Amino acid sequence: MLMSGLVLGVFAMLYGTGRRVRPVIAPHERLSEHDPAAEPSPLFNLASFAAFTIGFGLTAYLVTRNTAWPMAAQIGVAGVVGALAMTLQSVLIARWAIPGARAEQMDERFLLQGTIGRLTRPIPAHGIGELRYALDQREYLLPTRSLDGTAVADGTDVVIERVEQGVAYVELWDSVEQRL
Repeated sequence: MLMSGLVLGVFAMLYGTGRRVRPVIAPHERLSEHDPAAEPSPLFNLASFAAFTIGFGLTAYLVTRNTAWPMAAQIGVAGVVGALAMTLQSVLIARWAIPGARAEQMDERFLLQGTIGRLTRPIPAHGIGELRYALDQREYLLPTRSLDGTAVADGTDVVIERVEQGVAYVELWDSVEQRL
């Protein structure tokens, strides 16, 4: 039980506890990264379940090794400690993590920064072309300008630097790749 709690805790730490929700609007039209529909339940989520299993498993191990209590008492004590750990984890999520995510204000210009796309319409010098990019298994089209105002050919791979007023400012992927 303890090991399963540790594995669940690490999984929750790496992949988060938010629900996966497909955006209704294009990512470049969102105002922030926070999506209220993706908020986890403070009580019923992977991190809280991991806290319960760790508290229950650790307490059950210690109680069975160090006491001669009947099994029902051992399970009862382990259950109470597991419930307490789950409650503390739930309070942490409800009072700190969720309000912190709600309060975070990201600059919407940089929500797509680093996204790779391909030009579907060339960018003339100091003009506007069109970019196709994929995100969450969906494709989007976006008006595009080059960062330095130079012309860019159709079919060129580019990287989004920022999106301002619905127009993506891009840099050639080859230039970005050389810096990496």
